[in-house]
Amino acid sequence: QASWFGTDNSAVFWEDVLGRSAGDVARLYEQWACAQGHNLEERDSLANMRKQVTALISNRLTYATGKRHAMMNYSNYNTAIVETYGVKLLGWPTGVPFVNPSSIGTVSEIRKLRNSLKSGECRWKKLSKAKCNAFSSELEARRASGEVVKKPRKKRSDAGVPRKRKNVLGGNPSKEGPSSKRARRDTGRKRVVPKSTEFVRDIDDDQEDGSEEDID
Repeated sequence: QASWFGTDNSAVFWEDVLGRSAGDVARLYEQWACAQGHNLEERDSLANMRKQVTALISNRLTYATGKRHAMMNYSNYNTAIVETYGVKLLGWPTGVPFVNPSSIGTVSEIRKLRNSLKSGECRWKKLSKAKCNAFSSELEARRASGEVVKKPRKKRSDAGVPRKRKNVLGGNPSKEGPSSKRARRDTGRKRVVPKSTEFVRDIDDDQEDGSEEDID
């Protein structure tokens, strides 16, 4: 696991200046260093460039918003990203579809997007409060006109179909032995345990004595 060693308050520098902890910087540096070890053909493969683009967009979104758990949403970009966090992704390359990088199917398109992100041409920008309010007003007007500005989540293929509950203990939930049924019947009953004569007598002796015992 990537780690960082610093003296005094030097680790605070990364959070104050870069907005990331020293551990995050070390982890990202380790990922970058490992990627440099690949040959050019492997590094520029479709699968690898998809990963690079996903990481670049995700990491810079976290930095732009200051939210560690901010996640890119392509389907509902306007509402889930721009309206929620007040940031926009500018400079998306012309000719490259604005979709999840995993859905980009050609090497030339994903390379074009990757290079734009690395050069800074494609970047996140924080919107001013006035622009955020104007954007929210625009979305409200579109909603009022009946336009669907947020796509609903896809339903599960088994939606509406009752699913069997898992039995944690590994037994068959449909087959219960007499002991389990008896235990369920006895759940609501309060069992009263009679006190023994010796126990009652000891308590009475203590009360009559009126002394207190120290607890070590």
